[in-house]
Amino acid sequence: MNIEEKLRGALDVSAPPPTTTLDHVLKRGRRRVFAQRAGAMLGVVAVVAGIGIGATTLNHAAPDSTPADQPNGPATVEHSLSWPRVNTPAQQPYRTWQPATSAPPPAGRQVLQIPLCNSREPLEVFGLGTEELSAKSVDGLIDVVRRELPEMTISNAPGNSIRDAIEFDVTDSGGTGSISISAGRFAGTPQFHADDMLWVTGDCEPARRLSSADGTVMQLHSVRPYEPFQSLKQVLEVFRKDGLFVRVELRNYGSPDVRPDPKQPGSWERFGAGRATLPLTEEQFARLGPAIAGVA
Repeated sequence: MNIEEKLRGALDVSAPPPTTTLDHVLKRGRRRVFAQRAGAMLGVVAVVAGIGIGATTLNHAAPDSTPADQPNGPATVEHSLSWPRVNTPAQQPYRTWQPATSAPPPAGRQVLQIPLCNSREPLEVFGLGTEELSAKSVDGLIDVVRRELPEMTISNAPGNSIRDAIEFDVTDSGGTGSISISAGRFAGTPQFHADDMLWVTGDCEPARRLSSADGTVMQLHSVRPYEPFQSLKQVLEVFRKDGLFVRVELRNYGSPDVRPDPKQPGSWERFGAGRATLPLTEEQFARLGPAIAGVA
């Protein structure tokens, strides 16, 4: 046997068992932890990606959140009204509004589910007659409304004259509504008369109320339905410290919906259904309270 064969025979044996040292264990542990963390990270990425894809799909599949009775147009920011409600129990509705068959809403217009409650007559009907509004007062009130509602088109309503009430149209892309302003005088405190007239419009929830530093009380009632055509109105009352009472009524119809009454010369009759909603939000309507109180 030559030396080459001896060397080959010496190498033809089982390999010795691997030596396990602390350094080998630490290295193996680090590799295992890294692999686990990498797998977990890939799982999180996959979940997040799945959520993102799912949310995108849901957003595309969800229906348009724009209310059906709102006109299509540029998005507007809705501001909530901060006036608190009067701290008194609500009234119990006796039924829900249903329009009469003699003058129903136009075809396709949704019948509003508005609860009806009893109206309560005030103990004192102001204790006064109406306050005639001068030409200067009329011009001043219209200017105030235009200043407070620059986003709306404000115009004189046909048939408007210097009398115990003024009326003018309020128009936007949703159609034309109107505002009526009348005035009177009362004896006593603004607080007493505001309390006395709390339920005069047939609200179910207590009215919203704001009092100013000079003692003026402003009271905003809820939207109420009435005939014909599911007409809508909302009333804002201003009781000034000096005894002046101003009543502002917001309506969902305007001059396009009225015409001269052939049976009563000088009067107007309603024939149009008006728009589906009031032309102002509560927040917009409430702006008029402090502004009118300052100039009436």
